[in-house]
Amino acid sequence: MMLKILVGVVLVVFTGAAVWLTLPTKTPAFVDNQGHLLPQSIAIQEWVDINGLPQWTLMRGRDRNKPILLVLHGGPGVSEFALFRAYNSNLENHFVVVHWDQRGTGMSFDPDTPVESINPEQYIADLDQLVNHLRAKFDRDRIALLGHSWGSILGIIYASRYPEKLSAYIGTGQISDMQTNEQISYQYTLAQAYKRSNKKAIAELEAIGPPPYSTDKTSQQRNWLNKFGGGIIHKNYSKSRLIRAALTMPETNIFYLISVLRGAAFTHKHIWDAVLAINLDKTYLRFEVPIFFLLGRHDYQTPAKLAETYFQRLQAPVKELVYFEKSAHSPPWEEPERFRQVIVETILPQLLPDHTQ
Repeated sequence: MMLKILVGVVLVVFTGAAVWLTLPTKTPAFVDNQGHLLPQSIAIQEWVDINGLPQWTLMRGRDRNKPILLVLHGGPGVSEFALFRAYNSNLENHFVVVHWDQRGTGMSFDPDTPVESINPEQYIADLDQLVNHLRAKFDRDRIALLGHSWGSILGIIYASRYPEKLSAYIGTGQISDMQTNEQISYQYTLAQAYKRSNKKAIAELEAIGPPPYSTDKTSQQRNWLNKFGGGIIHKNYSKSRLIRAALTMPETNIFYLISVLRGAAFTHKHIWDAVLAINLDKTYLRFEVPIFFLLGRHDYQTPAKLAETYFQRLQAPVKELVYFEKSAHSPPWEEPERFRQVIVETILPQLLPDHTQ
């Protein structure tokens, strides 16, 4: 543990981020120009008992009567609320935005989490309990889901199974067929290595060969993909910049960073094989809620063209695909203003109504 704390401190110093070193963290209230609390606002961190395991949530909105938007982070096992807060907090003007660190992840990380519970069906069951909690807490019939990467698997499955509880599903970094996903991602990365005459990349990628393979080899391939602009960020990818952005949020501190690292390793170890077996476009093709895909044109981590093929096959009462031309896997953080604009101006008016809207 001490080693991990030291590593975290080194990362903080390296990125130049100023963080708190004490718990608990706080989330700032919404106030007017005179510093008075906005009476209809909500800004709370809440632990919710979900299927017998306390799990952390963050709920923020200038008006608690606005539609609820539940964000499903990626990974699996990678908390992303701090990046969404850093780049997309303006959505809190139009929604009650709810972030959830899933079991084994970030603020919810617990090394005693039962290993057998780290499986896709358990996460769907957890999601259902949280959705029911939010519907009861805010007295709503429906909420909207925004799924990123691994979260897009959970979101699309949930939208198919529980349409009566949702006003819409929004997918970004959308996954469809994981085995084909990994094949395309590897082939693209290797082709880019040859295009750039990068001998080190060619040697490493040819040594690990095409997928499927372990999480360690996946990380090797993803590292080169990030360097070639098809991974997390298309232009000027910098892990330290993302860490710095996350750690400037008032809800985070050094212990959060350590939990993110531990949670990602723990979750990946126990769930990756099950994730690789997922093929959504063989099973989840008919939906009763609006479906929106917001895709990065340069995304080869979850290849955008593969998601587009899936989108063309699925049926929904309303469906729309929007490309982000300057993005790879993370349009919310690469083109945040356009992301806000699409959600607020294009998607928000098309949400199925709940009784408070």
